[in-house]
Amino acid sequence: MGTVPVNLNTISRTILDESSSPQALRDALDAFVLLCSEITNIRPDRSFDAWAEDSLLENGVAINPQAAAQCALDYERSVVFLRGIYAAINTLKLRFSDTPLEILYAGCGPFATLLLPLLGLFSPGEIKLYLMDFHQRSLDSVELLLADFGFCKYATRTIKADACSYTHPGKLHLVIAEVMQKSLEQEPQFAVTANLAPQLCSAGVFIPQFIDVSMYLSNLDQEKELLGQAQDIDSDALEKNARRYRLKTVCTLIPDQAAGQMQRAKSSSDELTFELEPITVRLPKISDIGRFDAVLFTRICVFGRYWLKDYESQITLPLKCHELSPLAGGERYRVCYQLGTYPRFVFEHLNRK
Repeated sequence: MGTVPVNLNTISRTILDESSSPQALRDALDAFVLLCSEITNIRPDRSFDAWAEDSLLENGVAINPQAAAQCALDYERSVVFLRGIYAAINTLKLRFSDTPLEILYAGCGPFATLLLPLLGLFSPGEIKLYLMDFHQRSLDSVELLLADFGFCKYATRTIKADACSYTHPGKLHLVIAEVMQKSLEQEPQFAVTANLAPQLCSAGVFIPQFIDVSMYLSNLDQEKELLGQAQDIDSDALEKNARRYRLKTVCTLIPDQAAGQMQRAKSSSDELTFELEPITVRLPKISDIGRFDAVLFTRICVFGRYWLKDYESQITLPLKCHELSPLAGGERYRVCYQLGTYPRFVFEHLNRK
């Protein structure tokens, strides 16, 4: 067990305790963010100017440090990832009991939120940690936190690089990369996964383990009303109570398949970007289709039993497909995920046959 300040230790214990109340979890993450902000002078900013200090990469947008700090306050997201990562590290310790775990955290942001609260729960000899970000200010912030929290005895290294093209000098046991928005839009989650997952050793773990983006017909106004009536969000119960029509999975991101999908990507019709293999979606012929929205829902398996489902996080909120409005039963659409500077799903209307 590492020696850490009691406040950080209390924060991590509260987050990992599955009996902690939602309010206790929010309080713990608020305390973590306040602690980090006081040390680094970087404040989470929900209302930062669009694109201010963001970096436009070849494969997506690297959000700025203030925006990355704000992600820590997406409470369920932070809790589920921290619990999943803690479980993954303990699983890997059993698999690789005779060597320190080599861990790469890509897109760590200024607070290294998904790993820093866990660091003191492991001894310095158990892990070697590589913290990567595209923004030097985030890396400077992380180094301040490591020093202030007393983690100088841990083998840590900060790396300024684009995770979409970075090559690690050796094989890794664990890669953590959460650089995504809902429906894999804008940020480079797919490209990062395709680049880093092949750099794992055999039996290594990539987090998140699985991302599913599926297309539905859903009445978002009705779902919003149901959510407003419920004290706690239960995505499974919501799907049962709301009237939804599942159309198709439009993208599945599995780490050990991502590189192959990228290699098979083809030029888009304008030859400016690349697209993954498209699918065809047909809208059902229902009499009241005008009451529905075409929507993409995202579900994420962090590790094992730790999932983020509909509405549980900013990155699992529904994304309305405005391009399909107005909806008409029987219409067919070509749907594909487009890679490049702004990753997103694109839709092409096909003539009915």
